[in-house]
Amino acid sequence: MPTRSSLLAACCLFLGSTNGDLSPTETQYVAVPSNVTARENLAFITSKPHVAGTAGDFEMAQYVSDKLEEYLGDAATVEIDPLTVLLSYPDEERPEVRMMAPDGTIIFEAALSEDVIEEDSTSGLSCDEDVCHRNHTHHGYAPAGDVTSSIVYANYGRPSDFDELEALGVDVAGKVVLTRYGQCFRGLKAMNAERRGAVAVLVYSDPEDDGPVQGPAYPMGPWRSPSSVQRGSVQYNSLCSGDPARADPRYGETTIESLCGYSTNETLPAIPVLPISFADATPLLTYMGGAAAPTDFIGGIDGLSYTVGPSANLVRVVTHNTFVTTPIPNVIATIPGSLPADEDQPVLLGNHRDAWVFGAADPNSGTAVLLEVARGLGTLLKGGWRPQRTIKLLSWSGEEYGLLGSTGWGELNAEAISRAVVYINVDTAVSGDRLTVAATPSLSSVWEGVMTDLVGSNTFDVVPGNGPTGEFVDANTNRPLGSTPVAKSEIGTLGSGSDYSVFLDHLGIASLDFEFSSKAGTYGVYHSIYDSFDWVDNWGAANDNDQQKSAAFTYMAAAAQIEGVLALRFSDATTLPFNHTAAAIALEGYIAQLRAYNEPDLDLSPLDEAVATYKAAAAATCKDVGALVKSGLGPDNADAVALNERLSLTERRFLAEDGLPSRQVSEGCSG
Repeated sequence: MPTRSSLLAACCLFLGSTNGDLSPTETQYVAVPSNVTARENLAFITSKPHVAGTAGDFEMAQYVSDKLEEYLGDAATVEIDPLTVLLSYPDEERPEVRMMAPDGTIIFEAALSEDVIEEDSTSGLSCDEDVCHRNHTHHGYAPAGDVTSSIVYANYGRPSDFDELEALGVDVAGKVVLTRYGQCFRGLKAMNAERRGAVAVLVYSDPEDDGPVQGPAYPMGPWRSPSSVQRGSVQYNSLCSGDPARADPRYGETTIESLCGYSTNETLPAIPVLPISFADATPLLTYMGGAAAPTDFIGGIDGLSYTVGPSANLVRVVTHNTFVTTPIPNVIATIPGSLPADEDQPVLLGNHRDAWVFGAADPNSGTAVLLEVARGLGTLLKGGWRPQRTIKLLSWSGEEYGLLGSTGWGELNAEAISRAVVYINVDTAVSGDRLTVAATPSLSSVWEGVMTDLVGSNTFDVVPGNGPTGEFVDANTNRPLGSTPVAKSEIGTLGSGSDYSVFLDHLGIASLDFEFSSKAGTYGVYHSIYDSFDWVDNWGAANDNDQQKSAAFTYMAAAAQIEGVLALRFSDATTLPFNHTAAAIALEGYIAQLRAYNEPDLDLSPLDEAVATYKAAAAATCKDVGALVKSGLGPDNADAVALNERLSLTERRFLAEDGLPSRQVSEGCSG
């Protein structure tokens, strides 16, 4: 049987199979994660709303902290680390959307309320806080406002959509803009509309994207029902994510301007923005008037002829939101490694805990996974094991508003984690049965190796794979994992949008994010009150075939096995499992994409030369890995320390000192 070190060295060679070999420590670990405890923890965490900064958020932070202490024991430290941030909440006075004839006659008033469903036990839950988030449709960071104007339909709110409207002679300036969810972040929809002079933005969920066109609506199926509303932040996080005020006193003289190049006001919308259901959007579209919508604007509302306006009728939009500066609770658990502090290279595992209401799939299927990882590592610790490298388990708050907790912790602790080797993120761990992964390309081989070994060891015997005959396949290529040697990097590419962003894009730490998701890439109750324990219990692992009740919890246990083995392969490795040849091949692919634009003034030869040099260095490093493995030296040997620094810290060399154009805080250039 090959040794773990030899398997890690083999990663340099793109070997797709490691024959299902788990180490004794890994074998002991994977026996621990359980669908039973995942279910128990998720049931409690989703028992009440826990929007960032609210009493529910602090209660769930304390619950997670208590569980981490229970599972990890005395070998770890656990703390709740509050971060002061700027947030917004809806007031007690409800928002309004109404359509009126030119003479003021009211044609339609939006309900702006999600129906109580008998099959969903928390959908009618009353609140014990000042503001009932259960039934307030709102967007985080949208300002209060009261505007009245005609309305225009702008499809997904992309620049190309506004260009199509302009070509049709439709001017959105001074208008209320209706867009549908999908294709781009909701904050970009608001920013694109505001820059073109719109006075308010409404965003609805069209049945074509995540509703009945996809399949039966909840509670008869997993997809979005007519009254369901997708909440979310409309911060302009493409300009700068994290707290838009950088309000925590620990920032001192550091401001958002110095970090990002933008003021607080420049990163937030100045016009009212409000989410609505497709039940509320239907009358607005019915009375829209104007030219027929282009083909790609047409959604899935049954019987509706989509038009673009502007409407002859007027639409009034009223929002009542208040901005507050308040703490949010991050929970930080640390398992100290055995390496000396100056040689330690921490392994970071993260998931956010805050939710727009109950957040059963997003994000707390991931919280249940993180707690199962803690149970597994705790079992090892209580048996005498200790990681060579420090492992941190990180439960974030404020992600839903704009990656607040993770970004603040990363920025304020940048020096302390300057030697961190990897950040592994699990957000919405389970919302379907389709395994997807995106990561820094140098992590492609360790991902492939872990999945191949777990499948080969029959660890997943109760979890069907995502391939056509039950096998596990790479979601990007549909190639069965471990079936053939890897010829190129096949792992998905990370962008931003979850808590890995600060670690990858700002700090240059190699990162990986994975989940079991639905066929549509989203799921039908996302950010609504129906993202509940009952939905997960009945539909959380839904696919095109029969749904097995409670199957989602089995997938959560499987996700914990994946995440924990990934962590062990970094924490206990003699040579860290990075594959820089894969990263070089990925970079060659990016250059090929640029070359396909055929820009005559674009000289790509410097990039070609730089990547060729990097690829040659990667090949030479593989030889160094092989030599170290043959020597039998441990990870605390000076040569091993130096080699592991080369392997792990190379990602930092892709940071651009001044950031990307117009995105100063996003410094990562490698993908």
